[in-house]
Amino acid sequence: MPANPDLTPRSPEEINDAIRAFLAERRGRRLDGEERRAYERLRAEWLAAVRGGPCLTGQR
Repeated sequence: MPANPDLTPRSPEEINDAIRAFLAERRGRRLDGEERRAYERLRAEWLAAVRGGPCLTGQR
């Protein structure tokens, strides 16, 4: 069975690029609640990738 690409860990650089793109799309305004949670998930994923451990949120 092929590996699930959603479960393949991303590098810190890939996650950083995703964070930058996410925030660039929302430049000039505050994040709403759902967007804030999405940002926090990305940030947790990045932090786990930098530290070399699993993402504690279990989500992307």
